[in-house]
Amino acid sequence: MQIPKKQSIPVPLFKKLAIVSSVIILLIIVWSRINNISGETQISREEVIIAQVKKGDLVREIRASGILVPIASNFLSATSSGQVKEIRLEASDIVEVGSIIMVLENSELIQAVDEAKLEVEVLQSALNSLQQRWQQAVLKQRIVVADFSARYQMTKLRREANQRLVKTGAVSSIDYHESILLEKQLEFQHKLEIELLDSLPKMKQAELIAAQAKINQATRQLLLQQKLAEDLLVKATTKGILQEVTLQVGEPFKVGTLLARIAEQDNLKAQLRVQESQVKEVKKGQAVVISAGGKLAAGIVKRINPAVKEGVVIVDVYFTGDILMGARPDLRIDGVIALEHLKNVLKLRRPVYSQEYSSSSLFVLNESQTSAQRIQVKFGRTSVDLIEILSPLREGDHVIVSSTNKYAKLNKLTLR
Repeated sequence: MQIPKKQSIPVPLFKKLAIVSSVIILLIIVWSRINNISGETQISREEVIIAQVKKGDLVREIRASGILVPIASNFLSATSSGQVKEIRLEASDIVEVGSIIMVLENSELIQAVDEAKLEVEVLQSALNSLQQRWQQAVLKQRIVVADFSARYQMTKLRREANQRLVKTGAVSSIDYHESILLEKQLEFQHKLEIELLDSLPKMKQAELIAAQAKINQATRQLLLQQKLAEDLLVKATTKGILQEVTLQVGEPFKVGTLLARIAEQDNLKAQLRVQESQVKEVKKGQAVVISAGGKLAAGIVKRINPAVKEGVVIVDVYFTGDILMGARPDLRIDGVIALEHLKNVLKLRRPVYSQEYSSSSLFVLNESQTSAQRIQVKFGRTSVDLIEILSPLREGDHVIVSSTNKYAKLNKLTLR
């Protein structure tokens, strides 16, 4: 009698895969536990940034962004009242001296110019008439003087004749004394008329000066009205860029209303926004490099605004040589201010989150650069991209300077 063999039941494929997966997960957990116990894990070099500690000069710098602004803006204001008739140029247009920006209108001003012209003409005619009258007055007075001179000479001759005849009795004593009195009277009147003739030029000059003063006053008023009328054509007074046109066509305005603002394109400065925590080391006269669009220009700190606004301080930088190529008002720029030149110091590419005169734990590579050990490092002074090393690193050490926050619980890393 044959005993039948037992047939083996095959294990399903999905069960095999589940078993393999469980084993792999178990191995990963065990490996993770081992790494946590040893405080070490493996990372790729591509995951981190490694820098070398060097010795040499360190130029301390701070970086700040900002814009270019005109050193002095040219403001065009209304010199009379009226309304806008036409706008010929808009903001951002380039203007030359004399470029017409807008046309204004004021009918009352045009009428005032005509009235002022008429007033000058009337006063000029009055002056000409006055000159003619004075010429006639002088001639009349000369005639009067000549008449009294002749009469005086006649009475003098009559007195001399009576003086001879009174001795012979041909002329009475009364007639003789009467001729003497008449001679003295005409002599006195003759002198008065001469004095009057001599004073006429001064009187004439005084009246002519007064009349001319009125003409001058009216002329100045005319020039003023003409200037106000000319100002109805708003023209650029300097070469530059039109930054703002404040009114629209048909809009009314009053005396003193701001009409437009022009920035001189070749007379610009940089305004850097420096953080309040960094501005304490910025001083007048420090060198600055201004950059924009790959172009560089040299400058110097000219003024530090004493006010703090939104955590920043405005620092004015003037160009010391050629202005930045392509410069224009409101152009966004970057500036690097040179604070101090340190010589023969240990320096390192600035690690993330590093601060001046602070300490931080960094991963320092061994000589073979196969592993990195966490070490507490003391920092000194900082620059834009570099920082001074006080201790305990040495020249030639290699340090991970990128963020290692995800390895915060680890003391050692293995590099592959």
